[in-house]
Amino acid sequence: MLKSVGWQQALAFFAVCGSTAAFASQADWRAIGHEPSWSLSRSDGKMTLETDFGAIRVEFAVPPATKVDDRTVRYLTTSGGDSLEVNLKTEVCVDTMTGMPRPEQVTITFGTKRFTGCGGDPARLLQGQEWTVISLSGKPVLGEPRITIVFAEEGGLSGLSSCNRFNAEYNITGEGLSIGKGMSSMMACEEPVMKQEQLFLELLERVSRFSIAADGTLTLHTNQDRTIAARRQ
Repeated sequence: MLKSVGWQQALAFFAVCGSTAAFASQADWRAIGHEPSWSLSRSDGKMTLETDFGAIRVEFAVPPATKVDDRTVRYLTTSGGDSLEVNLKTEVCVDTMTGMPRPEQVTITFGTKRFTGCGGDPARLLQGQEWTVISLSGKPVLGEPRITIVFAEEGGLSGLSSCNRFNAEYNITGEGLSIGKGMSSMMACEEPVMKQEQLFLELLERVSRFSIAADGTLTLHTNQDRTIAARRQ
């Protein structure tokens, strides 16, 4: 089962990646789906399709890509006499079993069977830009100073927490996003700014997952269902 989210987000991600065939340039890439359960992985120039909880395993060389449209590429090959078609669409896709967003919508046709699911590294949806926080626990933030968040490729997190700059580490697992306790500078600001900063840092350490809306808004969710909402700068 999958849920696709918004063409605006897809186009924004396409601009960052520079190619709808971004997965082909990655050393390792993976897609998953459910009902029935399946996975498609790429490594060392080969692709592997597994279904029926590993009972069926098909391995094949990565075939040439054919551009379908500005956001979709297609890969065609055969295995054991059966045709295999993989379509990758650069559009945010939400795994409804885990709630994890991924950057690509994947459709596979193998013989008479059809599979749908989500592919790519979820971190790619967060990286490559600066996010500006627009609300904390549903309430708008102060106009100035800004609160910003930058997700680095190496797992580092940094930005402006209102009055001070902060640094932390983040980790994405199969089901969520966690952010470690960070460090910040020690400047003092006016009381409203300091209260906002305290709330932001408190929420940040409790983040357990993230979502991306159709308009591209990023929401970081805590286990207490409190949120940090941000948009691209």
